[in-house]
Amino acid sequence: MIKLIASDMDGTLLDDDKKLPPDFFEILDRLGRNNIQFVVASGRSYPALTPIFGSYSENMSFICDNGACIMEKGRNSFTGGIDPDTLKEIITFCHEKLPEAYLVLCGKKGLYCTDRYKPRSEKELGFYYNSRTVLDDLTTVDDVIFKIAIYDENDPQKYSYPVLKKIYGDSLSLVVSGHLWMDIMRKGISKGSAMKSIQHSSGVSHDETMAFGDFYNDVDLLNSAGFSFVMKNANEDMKKYGKYIADDNNSGGVTKAIRKYLDENGLV
Repeated sequence: MIKLIASDMDGTLLDDDKKLPPDFFEILDRLGRNNIQFVVASGRSYPALTPIFGSYSENMSFICDNGACIMEKGRNSFTGGIDPDTLKEIITFCHEKLPEAYLVLCGKKGLYCTDRYKPRSEKELGFYYNSRTVLDDLTTVDDVIFKIAIYDENDPQKYSYPVLKKIYGDSLSLVVSGHLWMDIMRKGISKGSAMKSIQHSSGVSHDETMAFGDFYNDVDLLNSAGFSFVMKNANEDMKKYGKYIADDNNSGGVTKAIRKYLDENGLV
């Protein structure tokens, strides 16, 4: 029996308008009645996630910043900060070698950016990183930084990711997390490593876990689950990472698959 279900947000649980499926809270209530834990696994930071779920957030678990921060029922159970010297080195490197890359530092106390480079889409930034603190120099930030998010309008998979992977691929975790985004975290951190931590604390096995994802930062998450679903709307090269294909995000693919499981097993 499934005891834990984890889902990515953007491109997976949320539709293209960044809205939850209409039946999401009905499904969430059904999961609760059957003691099945639901975990949000996102590249977004915790403050950007909780408003989406309202009062339900208090009893939910969140894998935030691609695994660099875990919040379980409002309690911070893990934080993985980037070494401060390494952080300064990466910021300087990006400013010198990737001048059109826009950096957002995701920290324990907040989000930080600079006016050094102006992205064309403030709306895109606002979806994920609202309430940013603007600094003249990001190397002066006084906070524990979980993740460096890089907004790359030139396509991170072709531009920023290969450049950074060559230099920092052996010492840090780097993932392309969206069509315009890539993220840098401490080595060994991923949604999958965070999922394993929650599985351990909850006494849940790989085979008792269901997971949903659509992008490259979801690969480790999908590998952590015996029942892994890749979304129909995912890139074709992502499909190999799931045992099953869920309907697309605009059709409520996540809740459709969960509802099917609940109905087939007589779980009301």
